[in-house]
Amino acid sequence: MKIHQEWVRDYREAYLRDMIWLEGRGRRTSQTSCTGCGGKDDIVYRCPSCIGGAMYCQACIVTLHQHNPFHFIEMWNGSHFTRTTLKSLGLLIQLGHEPGQHCANPDPSRRQDFVVVDTTGIHEVNLSFCRCDGMRPHFSQLLRYGLFPGTGLQPRTAATFRALKFFQILSFESKGSHQEFYQAIVRLTGNVLSNTSRDRYHEFIRMVSQWRHLKMLKRAGRCHDVGGVAGTTQGSGAVLCPSCPQPGINLPADWASAPPEIRWLYRLFVAIDGNFKLRRRLVSSNEKDPGYNEGWAYFVEEKGFKEHLSSEWHLPQDRSTCVAHDAVDKPDREARGLAASGVAAAVCTRHEFRLPNGVGDLQKGERYINIDYIAFSAIHWFKVQELIISYDIGCQWHKKLFERLRKLPPHLIPKFLVVLLVLIPKFHLPAHVEYCNRTYSFNLTKGVGRTDGEAPERGWSRMNAVAKSTAEMGPGTRRDTLDDHMADENWDKTKKCPEIFVTKMERAVVGKRRHEQDHAEYKASIPARFVSAWTDEVEKWERNPAGTPNPYEAVTKGVSEQAVKLQLAKEAEAADAAEEGGLGVMQPSLFISTGVQLEEEQYKLRLAASQLGNHPTKKQLTVLAERSNHLRRRIVNWAEVRKLYIPEAEAIRLRQDSASTVVDGKPPIEAYEIPLLLPSALPASVVCSPNLIDYEAQLREGQAYDALDDLRRHLRTRAYLYKRKDKHSRGSQTSVSANTRSNTAIKRAQQGVDSAAIKYNRAYKALMVLRGSEATGDDDEEEQWRRDLRRLRASDIRGLSEGLFGDSEGSRSVSWIWKSRSTPVTLSSEEDIEALRIEFLKSRARAHRWAEEVLLLEEEMRRTLQFFKYKAEWWSSRQKSTIGGTTSDYEEGFSAYALSQQTVYETLRLECEKRWEAGRARNWVKTVQKGGRKKKIPTDDDDDDVDGLSGDDD
Repeated sequence: MKIHQEWVRDYREAYLRDMIWLEGRGRRTSQTSCTGCGGKDDIVYRCPSCIGGAMYCQACIVTLHQHNPFHFIEMWNGSHFTRTTLKSLGLLIQLGHEPGQHCANPDPSRRQDFVVVDTTGIHEVNLSFCRCDGMRPHFSQLLRYGLFPGTGLQPRTAATFRALKFFQILSFESKGSHQEFYQAIVRLTGNVLSNTSRDRYHEFIRMVSQWRHLKMLKRAGRCHDVGGVAGTTQGSGAVLCPSCPQPGINLPADWASAPPEIRWLYRLFVAIDGNFKLRRRLVSSNEKDPGYNEGWAYFVEEKGFKEHLSSEWHLPQDRSTCVAHDAVDKPDREARGLAASGVAAAVCTRHEFRLPNGVGDLQKGERYINIDYIAFSAIHWFKVQELIISYDIGCQWHKKLFERLRKLPPHLIPKFLVVLLVLIPKFHLPAHVEYCNRTYSFNLTKGVGRTDGEAPERGWSRMNAVAKSTAEMGPGTRRDTLDDHMADENWDKTKKCPEIFVTKMERAVVGKRRHEQDHAEYKASIPARFVSAWTDEVEKWERNPAGTPNPYEAVTKGVSEQAVKLQLAKEAEAADAAEEGGLGVMQPSLFISTGVQLEEEQYKLRLAASQLGNHPTKKQLTVLAERSNHLRRRIVNWAEVRKLYIPEAEAIRLRQDSASTVVDGKPPIEAYEIPLLLPSALPASVVCSPNLIDYEAQLREGQAYDALDDLRRHLRTRAYLYKRKDKHSRGSQTSVSANTRSNTAIKRAQQGVDSAAIKYNRAYKALMVLRGSEATGDDDEEEQWRRDLRRLRASDIRGLSEGLFGDSEGSRSVSWIWKSRSTPVTLSSEEDIEALRIEFLKSRARAHRWAEEVLLLEEEMRRTLQFFKYKAEWWSSRQKSTIGGTTSDYEEGFSAYALSQQTVYETLRLECEKRWEAGRARNWVKTVQKGGRKKKIPTDDDDDDVDGLSGDDD
């Protein structure tokens, strides 16, 4: 703020004054001779792109720009500067010779209408080709001059290499479109009458596409590898993940025969997801715009993909047996006006690299036929034995998977696969049913470390920014453009391997120590016989999850309110049978049960009354009045029985009725406001039968457990509904009715959450009154309900994957409502043991996942170093051309590029070794100095997002 004020006060006018000074000739108003030659005639030219702003004559300004022919020149007309061009001043660009040299046999046939697109603007230039003996074709002369021709035959347009590279890098960072960049160049050419410049927009698009394609081939070494460009195979142009297992590149020679205890280190982790933002409108066609990459990078080869879809498209898709996944139940929803409703992608889960041939178009939702082909097009690249696939609907997709795989093209069927495990990403898992949360969880699965499975979601968040421009492209141009953006992300992740692994390992080491210590302390408090039995049980399940009961599932089921009512009714029936000469009145247990039921009906009536609008209809008022009268009669009848069991309550009622007599025309008390005066609502001075107190306490406990189960169920439903709305009911293409349906469903789920919370708080408050608010024994002796049921605050009512406001994914904590379990009213040692067992297994799982994460990271770092070494040796051994050209000038260029790439990978390897050795020296625990004290860096239980990276490798 202070700097802002100082600049406004002291510098604003001074800055502006000197900027306007440049509009004139400044101190050169009296200049009488040319700065270049000293001549005294025609000193009216200057170049605003060159530093200094010196004034020159026409001959000198042209000579000075032989090496910078794409600058605009300003000419002093006696009153101000006007723009002119080097072409009008006589500058000639002579190809085939050094700038400024003359050609003995020029070809000036295209001199008058040649246009060059540069970062400085769009230039009409005088350009002459060379026809000397042995000179090269026109396109080759342009390329050697640093100009990319618009066509290979009789070119009339070109773009400078720097303009194409600048647009490519700018599009990576800003996700801007061709049109936006081109229009900016047009305005640089002339910001008043910009339409006077030659229109080369379509030629610019074609040059960019060809540039992207050639850069991909260059980086992939197709000019140096056996077979050359013609020998390029599917996916070989992709930038590979250096840390994923790749036999023959970064795995040990004996990896396939490794013992079972370490074989999981060589697993491949793949995540699949669909994205409906990257759609393409129904414009152009593959015949008109086939593209250049032909499946050589990240998109699948289009022809084979479409043939497979057409042959299997008629097959039906089974409905979901989990929650209502639209991707499963509505896979054929029409994508009107779209050639592609989105894309699906397979990425490496742990490093977020796009996999070769791991991207393909979707036509109508996430049909299995699309996902199968795309996923295994990427997976077949890796000849691994164990595979972990993460997919947000994996619980449904994996059913009949092997049956569907037999229908894929033979070359896509994995031939070496021994273990295939499908899991659900951590963020998506809470919206699934409880069975999925136990069976498909990364947290409970052996050999996955701290993998979260959400890699595609983080990648989409960056890629969606380019969706606006690619939606209007033809199919080939769109695929090539997205291929280039994906390659950029992969390459920049490669560059950041040294620092990324340091951050991950520091977090993993601290997490491993903390959770292993927590588990050891918890384990020490449990009898050894239980630890041994539980460990054997979970190890059997980890070895054979399909054929062994899930140990994380509670065997003892919690009692419900209805079960308590049934139990009390049976007790009342037994008491009636045993009582001789009874009065024939309601038994105490039934009296309490009826009172609690009336309390619940009062709440429902109060809610119905509050939901009436400002102008309710007569029918609504009639229905409400009938419900109110019916409830009032039931309460009156019940109150007659209350006189027998709680006589003091009648005196309290009379005093309350006296205080609520109609005054000044005010209406009498509503039925839902009549106090029931159950034992939990009586003043402390009123003595009540211990049996009544115990009956209500039992019922309230069951009611609280029921409410807690309802609360969790409604929160899971709400989480799913929010996710579904975010995915399918947002954006300009979404209809009002779809948004309304989503909001109505969410509102209904929220009402369920609110009702369950109110019911729980009512039961908990009564329970605390009936059984005392303070614990009376040690923790081990504490009643089960005190361990399960706590005070419910507003901040506790959140989904399983939701944190408090301001919490990040790595720092959030799980609300206690998800840690509590429903238990019977009467505790038994079996139930106590089960509670200990489940908590022990979860503690063990946390410690093991963090320990596995450290081992996985060590193996991935070893693989990364080996990959960089392999790539450096690969480039070092390929310094010759495989696409023709054996002259010395060609040989030097091919050798120079190969050795420069060798240096790139050697630099990355050495940087990794340096940083990682420093981390090992301090045992991977980073400390920061602050205020004279050292402390460890804070760590979280969950991995933070790793941002996508972008750049170029040459």
